[in-house]
Amino acid sequence: MFIDLRTLDDGSVLEADICIVGAGPAGISMARSLIGTSIDVLVIESGDMDYDDATQALYRGESVGVPYFGLEDARLRFFGGSSNHWDNWCGEFQPIDFQQRSWVPFSGWPFGPEELEPWYDLARPICSLGPRRKNAEIWDKLNVEPIVLDESRLKFHFWEIATPTRFGEVYREELRKAPNIRVLLNANATEVVSDAAAHKVESVELVTFNGHKARVKARHFVLACGAIENARLMLASDRIEPHGIGNRRDVVGRFFMEHPRDRIGSLATSDPFHLIDMFRPGWFGEHVFCPSITVPAEKTKAEQILNTRLQLLYVTDETSMATMRRFAQSIEAGRVPDRLAEGLWDLIQGTDITAYNLYRRAVHNRPMVPKPDGVQQVYFLCQAEQAPNPDSRITLSDRRDALGSRLPVLDWRLGELDKRTLQVQGKLLGGELARLGLGLFQFDPWLREGGTSWSPSMVGGYHQMGTTRMSDDERAGVVDADCKVHGLDNLYVAGSSVYPTGSNINPTLTLVALALRLCDHLKQRITERV
Repeated sequence: MFIDLRTLDDGSVLEADICIVGAGPAGISMARSLIGTSIDVLVIESGDMDYDDATQALYRGESVGVPYFGLEDARLRFFGGSSNHWDNWCGEFQPIDFQQRSWVPFSGWPFGPEELEPWYDLARPICSLGPRRKNAEIWDKLNVEPIVLDESRLKFHFWEIATPTRFGEVYREELRKAPNIRVLLNANATEVVSDAAAHKVESVELVTFNGHKARVKARHFVLACGAIENARLMLASDRIEPHGIGNRRDVVGRFFMEHPRDRIGSLATSDPFHLIDMFRPGWFGEHVFCPSITVPAEKTKAEQILNTRLQLLYVTDETSMATMRRFAQSIEAGRVPDRLAEGLWDLIQGTDITAYNLYRRAVHNRPMVPKPDGVQQVYFLCQAEQAPNPDSRITLSDRRDALGSRLPVLDWRLGELDKRTLQVQGKLLGGELARLGLGLFQFDPWLREGGTSWSPSMVGGYHQMGTTRMSDDERAGVVDADCKVHGLDNLYVAGSSVYPTGSNINPTLTLVALALRLCDHLKQRITERV
């Protein structure tokens, strides 16, 4: 059932067994997992079914650290959350991501990878992914012969890419029809209110743009609003605890992490085509796999670096790209030449790799490599793990949004280890490419320099993590291994804000797995008390 809070009486009080604040991938996954149970679930969503400028503007804030996207640009605030612009690049965290690494301060999860494996199995179809595939199986299906890396130094790792799953569209009808699920739309959570001893949450306060207020009372509360908003709501809930609910140790909002993305260097080579062809995404049934290069766990330990991946990209000249666009439009319109292969081969002489790949598809073999006049540059882009940093954080401004809530302030910080990791990985890459006779790798200038400065082109991956991190030690984390806020009996957090470390892979698959695991924990708690 879907309810618009604006249609309820001002001052309404709603009750539930579980109140989930946020209807993005984590919140919707939890609600779906509870369908058909005797548990009464209320999901709170700030927005409506579609995008609205005024609601989206509630995400605005300030950025005072490493340059970052506008905070209102990095997330979507309506039913389905940021899955509404998600490209569905996925992957599971690797064993080293869960380990306590002596050279990575504040690293280590309260459990190992085996704890999440069954939940990954359940999360994969929710994210429209197929079964796990081994590298050899993927390469064979893609019909590409990979370069033979020294796997003690570098290895291949694949992104898995499915058709974008818009959680708010795909799972809407299931939730609408579920008798035990209510979704409250246009309901903006402004405060989490605890009892006088700050041991238990009593309610969540809600407000709408038309001035209606409401209160939710529940046995258990789950914050699933994203890394910035989870921290913002907890910090703003200072009625009982002066520094924010669950923040007795001043950890809420700290350890903000992203995946820094930037060029690390280019490759001078007389033959870019095999490498470009090998690194391009390719279909395996209904799914796409995109290769990248990572450093094996033992080598990261030996070098004392982070877990980071590199992706090969390239720049082409505009003339050849315009030619290919015209050719693609002809194919889409049904105007396919009788002698397709010969036509493509004539087209790609002196043009770019896009044409070359179309030719390969057309003739199903490996033709002679054309002259690489259309490829201007081949380069490598990093998607880097960020070292946990307590000074990289979310705080609150004195400025307020349209509903009177204090705006978030993001102070994103990167350190020496983050940059040194890319320098080491670049050297390993350059050595391997030279050993294989594939060309000369050259660092971009910003990585040749010392210090911790990054290039002006560096961006994040829209992968916000870490602000309510998980730890068995309340001095180092906001939630415990069950995602329950330390010191509060019935407040939980779902989503990537609980990650102690962020790996090098996109976070959504893991956050769905963790959300399902949390849901199972709550089912057990409620069942035990019935």
